[in-house]
Amino acid sequence: MAPESITFDAPYIVGYDPSTANKTGEWSILTPRRGNRVSPCSLDCLLDGEVPSWLEAMKLEKWEEAWQIMKRANPFPAITGYVCFHPCTENCNRGQLDEPIAIPEVEKAIGLWRLENYQQRPRYVSGKGKIAVVGSGPAGLSCAFYLTEAGYDVTVFECDKQPGGMLNLCIPEYRLPRKILQKEIDVLQEEGITFVCDCRVGSDIKLQELYKDYERVFLATGSWLSRRLSIKGEDQPGVWTALDFLSTVNRGDKPDLEEPVFIIGGGNAAVDSARMALRLDGVKQVSLFYRRSRLEMPAEQVEVEAAVKEGVELNFNEVPCEIKSEQGKIKTVVFAYSRTNRQGLHIDQTRIFHRQCGTVIMALGQKADYSMFENMKDYQRFFAGGDLVSGPSTVAEAIKAGRIAALSITADLEGLTGPTMHKVETAAVAFEELNLAVGTYFQPLGKQLSPIDEADRCLGCGTCTSCGICYLFCPDLAVRIVDGRCEFDLDYCKGCGICEKECPSRALVMEGGR
Repeated sequence: MAPESITFDAPYIVGYDPSTANKTGEWSILTPRRGNRVSPCSLDCLLDGEVPSWLEAMKLEKWEEAWQIMKRANPFPAITGYVCFHPCTENCNRGQLDEPIAIPEVEKAIGLWRLENYQQRPRYVSGKGKIAVVGSGPAGLSCAFYLTEAGYDVTVFECDKQPGGMLNLCIPEYRLPRKILQKEIDVLQEEGITFVCDCRVGSDIKLQELYKDYERVFLATGSWLSRRLSIKGEDQPGVWTALDFLSTVNRGDKPDLEEPVFIIGGGNAAVDSARMALRLDGVKQVSLFYRRSRLEMPAEQVEVEAAVKEGVELNFNEVPCEIKSEQGKIKTVVFAYSRTNRQGLHIDQTRIFHRQCGTVIMALGQKADYSMFENMKDYQRFFAGGDLVSGPSTVAEAIKAGRIAALSITADLEGLTGPTMHKVETAAVAFEELNLAVGTYFQPLGKQLSPIDEADRCLGCGTCTSCGICYLFCPDLAVRIVDGRCEFDLDYCKGCGICEKECPSRALVMEGGR
């Protein structure tokens, strides 16, 4: 107890807020900073998305903030939530505790929230100029979105009667509900984007004619020409290409398929065709034939497994050599066995066999149609992206290509530095680096978690999750809770480094100076 002759003013009474009474930050040599190291999910994201950041916003129930973070890399999370195969989940560190974060479901929830809560903004006419986008698939729609955000007047040309490209004509309804796609297009129209459908650039309007009215042109016409096997009988009735088959069904028409139905190919289009055929009335026998082994099959395994569960028969190391018909109908397909080794694919023509067949759907891949470039007399500068450039790829990769194209066009017109074309590879935060000894506050695995609870399961690898551990351990009250997030008050941080050591997600680094 203090002697009676000594008195204390209120702010200096022992035990009364001692850390804020002295600005211990004046002593510091090191100070904490959010390092924002890359997480496995962000490193694997095909869109270069800031996955932990929008998961953190969702954990705090900040839907609008989650959308604002999301759209920097992906303007269509409602679409990718359905159709992306999400490699981001494959190396999720949470999977070493129980199960990976259900990133697709949270992503989809953000996208659906945005569509449900969309409010048209006042249209700002910047006068920056007009841009033509040719093709309304994921690359074209993405480019149009970002150019509109940048203040440009955008017109999208589509050869089909409805916009959407491969999203509308190639992806089955069970994978992408058309009402979701239509809502996304409706929003783009409300944002001021003009769609000119049933107009093929190259025939209905020449490519060079676009330069009369538009300052720049972005080509995103995709890969719509089907590859062929060049075998006898390939051109007869009853033989479909995967693109023709899928687009026919997606337009609402019912193709007349004779059983059994054979799908030739091993990619995602082949699997989609097989699953779609089984959904048609009267079709029960569907078999898929791939020239290589199951391990070499390029289709996403989750889709392959779903096809098997639905009743698709898989056959491997078999190559069709001829399609035979009688009286205008397919009767048999002649196959040969094949094998692969380091030298490539080898077809054994001495091992030939026949299979009875009614319909053949060829899913051998696609290639781009460059006919629009014919008869161009003058050199014109244009931008191109998506499957037209890369060949058949994923929806997510096409969206990224459209985003990069928009940034490139903006940089070109405004004299800015263009975007970085390739992701800078770096080591992701490993599971062993995480400090989970103090992580008992992490949301446990449960059934049917809400998007917010699912986001709360995220370990935030390399990203601050505002878990509050630094707040609890800081001896100088240098951590404040502001709007649900932890912030540093460097006036009181003396740089002891306890926060960095105890941070569960390894998001903090100590740096010299203030």
